[in-house]
Amino acid sequence: MPSLRRPALLALATLVLAACGQGAGAQSGSGSAGGDLTVAPQNSTLLVGVDRISIALLDSRQQPVNDARVTLEIDSNGTAIASRPLDWIGPTYDNKPVYNGTAKFAQSGTYTLVAHATMPDGSTRTGRAQVSVTTHSPELPVGFNPPSVSQRIITDPNTKITDLDSGVPPDDWHTLTIAQGLAQHRPMLLYFGEPGFCMSAVCGPVVSILKQLCTSYCDKLTFEHIEVRTPPGAEGPFNPAYVAFGLTSEPWIYFVNAAGVVADRFEGPVTLDELKGAADGTLAGRVPAVDVTVG
Repeated sequence: MPSLRRPALLALATLVLAACGQGAGAQSGSGSAGGDLTVAPQNSTLLVGVDRISIALLDSRQQPVNDARVTLEIDSNGTAIASRPLDWIGPTYDNKPVYNGTAKFAQSGTYTLVAHATMPDGSTRTGRAQVSVTTHSPELPVGFNPPSVSQRIITDPNTKITDLDSGVPPDDWHTLTIAQGLAQHRPMLLYFGEPGFCMSAVCGPVVSILKQLCTSYCDKLTFEHIEVRTPPGAEGPFNPAYVAFGLTSEPWIYFVNAAGVVADRFEGPVTLDELKGAADGTLAGRVPAVDVTVG
């Protein structure tokens, strides 16, 4: 059974821990104060291929760096091999200094992420952190077939919504098992999270974003909310579907296309635009769902 980790995105103190190589980001990389910025990677795992990548930025006084224009340079053996823009997603997440984007890694190994930030006052700052890229992910990767799991849903006998959803109010994405969706060749969005008990404090905002997405995509994608534990709560057993996907943090969002292949995945806070792009790519049958041009 997994041991639920505390994601390293939430409070400033937690971000500082991440910058020291602790917390959720420590598996893919460790923060570094090499330069004017501390760069704290937020991904549990970075894989060869296309990755959704997230970093947190602190200044030299370990204060959050918000509303900067950030470009992420990816270095290998001292040579820059790619440059990618990152977007500040703080306005949706209580002004957390978190920046999201995409990256592509051609092979496994150790890379240096160099963040170049232009501050609101026009000044520039730089920081770097090392990350490890691997070919093996504990979490189900893009391009793989999801496990055919029959998680508990609202139509199961003696099941009420509070057995399935810790949100207040709960959502209504508890009508189809993963196994049923795969058998019916439905494109799916799978949300793994526990809004009522979320250790990362971002599950609630993510649900709000998903509800916005649902207004345009619920007629095209089957949305399913899968709690970390069943029944929800700190003492409940882990949900078999959560375990089957190899997850140890929350929230996660998986996009599965009609062919039953994972087209995209997100860990932690996301934006509506990111999800729209992933949804469109999933519905178009692209794997991965996004097109990353390496600069």
